[in-house]
Amino acid sequence: MIDLFIPSKNRAMQLRFLLESVAENMPSFFNEIKILYTYTDDNFKEGYEKLINEKILPNIVWQKEEDFLQDFLQCIESCKSDYICGMVDDCVVYKRVSVPSEIVEELIDDEVLCFSLRLGLNTELQNYLESWKIKLNKYRENEIGIKWNYSDYERRCNYGYPISLDGHIYRPKELLKFSTKREFDSLRSWEANTVYSCGTDQSAKKHIASFKQSILFSIPCNCVQYDETMVSGEVYSYTEEELNKRYLNNEVISFWDMQHAFQNVNCTHNEVKFYFKKLQGEENA
Repeated sequence: MIDLFIPSKNRAMQLRFLLESVAENMPSFFNEIKILYTYTDDNFKEGYEKLINEKILPNIVWQKEEDFLQDFLQCIESCKSDYICGMVDDCVVYKRVSVPSEIVEELIDDEVLCFSLRLGLNTELQNYLESWKIKLNKYRENEIGIKWNYSDYERRCNYGYPISLDGHIYRPKELLKFSTKREFDSLRSWEANTVYSCGTDQSAKKHIASFKQSILFSIPCNCVQYDETMVSGEVYSYTEEELNKRYLNNEVISFWDMQHAFQNVNCTHNEVKFYFKKLQGEENA
């Protein structure tokens, strides 16, 4: 059994797009979906209230963030399933998963630290704004997926980066162990500190597994963490304020009109143009 954990801030419309893609391409895959959400003003609060009332998936548990560090760790610690999958609210599941979660669990053997939904043989491009490519050339495979030793690749390379909430599946106890070694106050600092903890732990498992082709990527059209090292909105910029306003006016990102963006995916992150539609039955609202 696998639970899904999604932290979200000021991005109700983008979160809705992710949830719709999960409903379409990973139906019945997750046992429970825990969403830890927060907002900076009443407009963003109204966006989340609207999304909660839509009830896109029946197995969502909503939790309002009060203290990021404590709430984040509690969401991992309270996971009732054997595995926990992290996603962030600018992700999209672009390809349908054709195997049940039990098959994925079988691929997380004693060598494997995590199963990645964002990686595969297709994700050679390491940065969508540059031409830097790395071919995954040291791996084992079966008919379902592949696995490789992430220490064979540089940590700045996606194939050498074992800690991420962009569609990585972990054993909750292992993820919690690495997460509690150093303090953090944001998702960005959690990732950096947890990568360090994992990299310096000699007992950490050294392999990543994945499907042969990724099924998920992130769309960094904006940034809510205000980290100067984060790159977003360089190609297609949509501010969180703009998207929230459109959502409150009953517009949403059209999953089916976005199929153009799901062809020939070769990177874990990519900015794409959004296509919008009116919510069904809300055209005259």
